[in-house]
Amino acid sequence: MNRKINELKQKSMDWLSNNLEFIEAGDDIEVATPLIGAYGDMIYCWIEKIDGYWRISDDSYLLFKLDPNQEDLDFYSDAGDVVIGSGFEFDDDSGEIFCEVENEDEIPQALNDLAQLQIALTYLKN
Repeated sequence: MNRKINELKQKSMDWLSNNLEFIEAGDDIEVATPLIGAYGDMIYCWIEKIDGYWRISDDSYLLFKLDPNQEDLDFYSDAGDVVIGSGFEFDDDSGEIFCEVENEDEIPQALNDLAQLQIALTYLKN
């Protein structure tokens, strides 16, 4: 059984490697995930190197996409609560969802958590 588990583990890692796209965008890195939100849009994350840490964010994209004119104040309030409750930070002015990690090894987990959070927020608006 260990052999089968190891094979499945390797196939999963290969799939993930083939379906995550890292795109150089100036000094930042855009990450296109294979995940899809409630409206059928792909989920994107950004990695920005700042001094001694990395900022993992949605680059203010998600909430703008869901409510471009910021008219649904209840949605924004609820989204902010979900974001903060999920351990991320929320910029009220720009709508950016982000976290900061000091260790490069923490980036994959932060990307995963942010992508899942974005999916959840698309269903909150839906």
